[in-house]
Order: sequence, then structure tokens, then C-alpha cells
Amino acid sequence: MVYHFATRLEELMSKDQAYLNPKLTLSELALRVGTNRTYLSNYINQVLDQTFFEYINSMRLRHATELLVTTNLTLEVIAERSGFNSLSTFRRCFVQTYNCSPSTYKKANFRRGDA
Repeated sequence: MVYHFATRLEELMSKDQAYLNPKLTLSELALRVGTNRTYLSNYINQVLDQTFFEYINSMRLRHATELLVTTNLTLEVIAERSGFNSLSTFRRCFVQTYNCSPSTYKKANFRRGDA
């Protein structure tokens, strides 16, 4: 199956950073890429091999790790700026993905020259 909206999805994620919206839904994203939620869900599940939430949270975590290693922002601010609804959700997702807390990750990877 050819997913004609895949390029638009990539653009929305990389350039527009749609994942930073904490209220982003599958339906809203589907509307923005020009398809319906079923096709988008199938694409994310079958082609990207993730659920919608795994896909969005992986982008949010990538954004958060960049903020962690390049800024002195608090974890609360980083979670918010990365699109997470709460600090606890951010921490839970972070530990599941990186097997360490955001604070531990920051201590191990902080780039002082960039701050």
C-alpha cells in the first residue's frame, strides 16, 4: 500500500514540530496530513511499527534530550516544552526509553559549552 501522506507527516513532524502540541490527537494529525485516522493509524502501526503514542512520544523525547543536554531548564519546563502533559508522564516515558531518569541523563550528557 502506498501512503501518499507520508511526506506530509514527516514535514509536520520535522519542520512544524506538531508533536510539541500536548493535545495532539490522531484525528487532528490525520486531518493535517490530509487523510483519515484509520489510514494514519495503519501507517504508524504497520510501516513505522509503533503506536500513535509511541511515535509521538519518541519525537517528544528526542526533543527533550536535546533540551536536557544543551540548557539549564528545569525538568518541568523541559517536559512542557517537549509536549508532555505532565512531569510524571515525561519521567515515565523517559525511563522506559532510556533506562535512566532525565536528571541522570543530563548529568551524563550535558554539553557545557552550548548552554
